[in-house]
Amino acid sequence: MIPLLEPIFQGEMRSYGESLSCAAQFPSSALPVALLLSEPELLTRQLRASAAIFGLQDLRPVASDWSNRYLGALLPPLVAAATLLRHRFPAAPDQMAVSLAPHGAVAGFHILALGKSLPEADAEERYDALLRSHLTPLFAQLSRQSGLTQKVMWGNAVRWLNFLFDAAQRLAAAHGEQHVAAVAADRAQLIDGALWAGEENPLCMRRRRATPKPGEKTEADGLVALHSQCCLYHLLPGQSYCGACPLDPIRVRSKELIAAD
Repeated sequence: MIPLLEPIFQGEMRSYGESLSCAAQFPSSALPVALLLSEPELLTRQLRASAAIFGLQDLRPVASDWSNRYLGALLPPLVAAATLLRHRFPAAPDQMAVSLAPHGAVAGFHILALGKSLPEADAEERYDALLRSHLTPLFAQLSRQSGLTQKVMWGNAVRWLNFLFDAAQRLAAAHGEQHVAAVAADRAQLIDGALWAGEENPLCMRRRRATPKPGEKTEADGLVALHSQCCLYHLLPGQSYCGACPLDPIRVRSKELIAAD
């Protein structure tokens, strides 16, 4: 793990920080992210390898699952550094390489330099390369190769960001309200702001709510928070709708869903 991240990723969170490495050269087996985006067949090959594991012809749920795994390796170290340390790791496709397992899974990411500390920078400066230079073209390419709408992939990104910001707030709480407020400000700018760098923010999605089932954890308004987008997980073999799916037929039939915010 990059030493800068060691204090953050302890205990059960450690594996989340081990997905990013820094060295003078990319591993010989790693694929430059820029090449993955510029050569469509490379990405298609990854999706087909994953589809073969699932025994599926429909690449949409496969692409959603693959994007989730990609985000699960990419976002934790970058978000932790950007929000908790005010440090920006290189995130543009021409600054990173990715290691891919033979069956299509994402094993980890690699950078050649540690980037820079930006203690006074706002969220846009710390996150823009990740969002606009990396995720925007990646999701566009995945959509072209699989037919999966980009909204689903941005919804996957929102879930990961919320998970990471929740974890960041717990860590920040030990250092005072100022640090908690800083995490909340980043979350608000990334996820709640309608605009990002003067353009429509793809991470800003309508919130969905439902009346709770027995035993479900509710928010302050007494309702259950649902995902903004269905990730199509239920289309994978042996899987079903997750507990927060807005398309769960049980919720729809029982009229538990309520109007979105």
